[in-house]
Amino acid sequence: MIYGAWVAVLPAVVMDYFGGRDVSGIIGILYTSVAFGTLIGPSTAGYAFDLTGDYTLPILAGVAANIIAAAIVAIMFRPTRAPVWN
Repeated sequence: MIYGAWVAVLPAVVMDYFGGRDVSGIIGILYTSVAFGTLIGPSTAGYAFDLTGDYTLPILAGVAANIIAAAIVAIMFRPTRAPVWN
């Protein structure tokens, strides 16, 4: 449900953060990375279920991936400064 809203907003967010010079390439990389995740994720989760009999391992892997992503964002985040007017 929220993914559809994010797809609509993503180009504007990328443009704000990175500028217009390479926005199309960055958006392409972002959408491609999501495509790989949606291609590989369900099959991998199903295989883990077949091996273990429950979804605990895929859920924990998803939690770990989100924690790592949040840590990367926290490390890379740099607050912007207000412009100095002369």
